[in-house]
Amino acid sequence: MPFAPTLKLRSTGSRLSARGRNGSTPGTGHQQIFPSGARRSSDTGLLYNGEETSLTMGSKKKQTSRSNGTVSQNGTKMSNGVSGERKRRKNEDSTMVTKTVQMSAFIVIIIAFVIMYRTDFSSVSSSGQNSSPSLDSSQDSKASQNSIQTDSTNWRPASKEARKLYGSTKCTVDRRDASDLTVKEFEKEYRFKKPVIVRFPNGAKDWTNPKKWSLSSLKQEYGQWYVLSGNSLEIVRKGGNGDVQSSFTEFVDSLMQDKDEIGEPFYIFDRMFYNDSSLPRTLKPPKYFEIKDGIDDSIFFLGASSSGVSFHKHADAWNGVIYGQKRWFLYPTTHTPPGGVYPGFTQMEWYSKVYPSLTEDHAPMECVQEAGEILYLPEGTYHGTINLGDTVAIGIQKKLAATETEKLFYKELNLERAAPGANRDKLLQERIKIFKKLHKLLPDNTEVMMKLGQALADSGQIQDGMKFTQLAIDKDPHFLIAHLNKAKMHIQINEKQKAEEILKFTLKMNPKLWDIHATYGDFLMNNQRFKEAVHMYKKGTEVKPDLLPFWANLRNAQQQSGDIQGARETNLVIERLHKEQQSRQ
Repeated sequence: MPFAPTLKLRSTGSRLSARGRNGSTPGTGHQQIFPSGARRSSDTGLLYNGEETSLTMGSKKKQTSRSNGTVSQNGTKMSNGVSGERKRRKNEDSTMVTKTVQMSAFIVIIIAFVIMYRTDFSSVSSSGQNSSPSLDSSQDSKASQNSIQTDSTNWRPASKEARKLYGSTKCTVDRRDASDLTVKEFEKEYRFKKPVIVRFPNGAKDWTNPKKWSLSSLKQEYGQWYVLSGNSLEIVRKGGNGDVQSSFTEFVDSLMQDKDEIGEPFYIFDRMFYNDSSLPRTLKPPKYFEIKDGIDDSIFFLGASSSGVSFHKHADAWNGVIYGQKRWFLYPTTHTPPGGVYPGFTQMEWYSKVYPSLTEDHAPMECVQEAGEILYLPEGTYHGTINLGDTVAIGIQKKLAATETEKLFYKELNLERAAPGANRDKLLQERIKIFKKLHKLLPDNTEVMMKLGQALADSGQIQDGMKFTQLAIDKDPHFLIAHLNKAKMHIQINEKQKAEEILKFTLKMNPKLWDIHATYGDFLMNNQRFKEAVHMYKKGTEVKPDLLPFWANLRNAQQQSGDIQGARETNLVIERLHKEQQSRQ
């Protein structure tokens, strides 16, 4: 899907949330409000704090004491009355003993100093290089830390556990050497046709300056710049933008090792950071990946293992990985990813719940992109990703679509912007026309079926809407949002029992999707099942604590159910959220 631009925010300051921009989620009308500081992790064990621990060499030097018995060497007569010759020999013996003792003491001191030095040096080395705890709570943390010691960039490679969980040797994407791939061949074989991974003899050094993308360099240059991050699902739902704002330093020191309420890692997906930085001057890609001002858009990516982005698509693009690895799952425009787009699963949820059940006919193209490689994505290619290790990448994509089908997708998404002030019915009819055209061009695309069904239902054509929605479900039983839309249509025509059966089914499919709790809670309220509604809304606030309408609906349900104390407590939360929203405006 085409991604909308974000505001430039590049000043210093503490972490803020971009959710205060009052952006609404398609089809819900629910306002996104993020309480400041709600996602802060513990202050202990901050990652990449940039501090070096220094020890004074020799501060632990072992103290070596000599014997307190000395031998006289002044030639005076000894008290035992020995003769002069005996006395001379004894003095010589004593002198030799003294020298032996002195030499032994000297050797002991040297050995102690060497031991001390090796110990202190080891401490400094360990402190300087292992001051950052592992982000992955794996049994391989010690091995991971040892890997960091050999990585001068300070980005952590994937742990053994991460590689086992998310890694793969399977690759169904073409891999070509940059030296063998000409512009003519690229345009003929790949442009708008199929993905290809381009590898370079010297890795990323052949198309950028990797040193500029190292942790130390980025923190030094941009540590106080604001960046936007989010989880894989919300990034896609918000048009390709992170919704949590923090400084770059705060992200790598804290937020990068944090997870949201549903256990999803945060991932920098920022459209302005790269453009505002000096990083563009480091890029020198091959001719077929040439970047043109005004034509190409850019996105900066940074995330730890298991971060990523859910399925989406957009105009022609390429993605270059400087550090880390990125596992790709790809589908052509003619085959919507199982699970659907508009997504109802985070990428990790999709990988654990949907991916294992796929037959060969529905399996994606996939490959693990290595550091230094560039992946080309033809326009309209559905794609989702999972990162392996700390992954730093840059994405370049066209601002405008070129193919007939993608132009129609872009037109529909930009419809309200292109026709400000147009009445709702007129916009709905225009959307229906666009989706009908797309359905003829892409008869097997479930995204088109679902959106056409939703538009028809919104215009009052419930039965027609139900028909196209059911087509999407029949083709993709995992399409959670299509199931949820069908439940809403049953509610519209007062088929309560059928609606609730579907709501229970969707809740079982993904109990962490806040949309389900919102729809089911509203259904229970409308049927005066207030205590059940309280329970459903409370579950919603657990998975989406920043969504103010959940709290407002919860308060209403508590009042209706007679829980006055609960309503008062909820009202305090609402007041706090309102104040935080106002402070961000």
